[in-house]
Amino acid sequence: MKTLLKSVVRGSLLVALELTAGNAPGQTSLTFVSRAPLPVAHYGMGYTNDQQFIYQVGGGSPATALTGDVYRYDLAANTWAVGAAMVTPQRWSTAAILNPGTAGSLIYVLNGAASVANSPVQAMETVQAASSLDGPSFANPQSTTTAGSAVWNGVLYCYGGISGTTYASSLRAYNRLTDTWTTLAPLPQARTTAGAAVNGKVYAFGGYDGLVNYSRVDAYDIATNQWQALASLPTVVSNQAVAVQGEWIWLVGDFNNQSYLAAYNTRTAQLRTFTSNLPPRRNAAAAIVNNQLYVWGGNTASANSSALSDMWRADVGFLLLGTTAAAAKPILQAYPNPSVSGRFQVLLPDAGGAGEVQVLVRDGRGQLVRHVRVRRGGTTHELDLADQPAGLYLVETRQAGLVTARCRLVRQ
Repeated sequence: MKTLLKSVVRGSLLVALELTAGNAPGQTSLTFVSRAPLPVAHYGMGYTNDQQFIYQVGGGSPATALTGDVYRYDLAANTWAVGAAMVTPQRWSTAAILNPGTAGSLIYVLNGAASVANSPVQAMETVQAASSLDGPSFANPQSTTTAGSAVWNGVLYCYGGISGTTYASSLRAYNRLTDTWTTLAPLPQARTTAGAAVNGKVYAFGGYDGLVNYSRVDAYDIATNQWQALASLPTVVSNQAVAVQGEWIWLVGDFNNQSYLAAYNTRTAQLRTFTSNLPPRRNAAAAIVNNQLYVWGGNTASANSSALSDMWRADVGFLLLGTTAAAAKPILQAYPNPSVSGRFQVLLPDAGGAGEVQVLVRDGRGQLVRHVRVRRGGTTHELDLADQPAGLYLVETRQAGLVTARCRLVRQ
């Protein structure tokens, strides 16, 4: 991030935070710094995070193509811990937390391959996020391996993949509250793929169908249950890691071009590609936490011995904070900041004749967690983030569709 906190006054004092752009919008190269390596090299693992810890489940290692290993990375301490859970040995799986930041959060582990012949693990296993112990198991009918997956509003979406030698186009949604699966509109092209969900849409990037790699981008609208084929990428991509940062989706690595690094804007369809010092890889893992891109593991060839253990981090805050610097946005003010309770009083800019003021809040991954409308004439807004985990949050106000002010809040 080009600018983090201009000033922070603890307790109930007013805090003003300013976001600046600099020359970041034209940035075409990333510099990664090394972090603590994995205890053992892995590739093709399931991965997820809750903004405090990064979790990794399964994957191949130098010793074997299938493991049930569970690792947890402490972002603050820069350390890895080995979990006690014993999931089915597998690779190419999905790991997802459907209710992050709540007591009893589970890591759902599914769609892994239980053999090198891509026989899917039939059950959906879980790991307790807080303790890394085994959790309950659930049914996972029609499971496929190497499938795309995404979480939106606590619902898990799985699409594409392979079972044995058969490539799938199915799209299935899992609701943890009812423990039910729903079959939805199929993916336009059967293939293995990877993607994510942003603003009510599920994206599938590239992929492989046993014959060719793809450059296509498909978007599924959750509200309408329809897929739309978007403009293709300029190159094919498969076996990439993905991470979400606001309206951007990062694509890291590729089966052939292992140095591939790009960010796709889901609103404009803009693709920004980057050079970097990140060592080449495919079948890796990635995460966005506080506008930092973490990349770890993966492999460079088919042999298990090519598995990687290194972890890297790069500052990518410019994607969200880098706008044209022609007119600096006013400083939005809020108090108390930091807040232990998660409740803030936000001082609203003068709406003038623009009508209502919209208040938008994004978490450290750039996910929209609040979008409220305040009637014209209001001077303050009580923002309640009590249900959100501790961390940094970006708040902005909009009038007539334009951003009028921004600040950062610290939820302790």
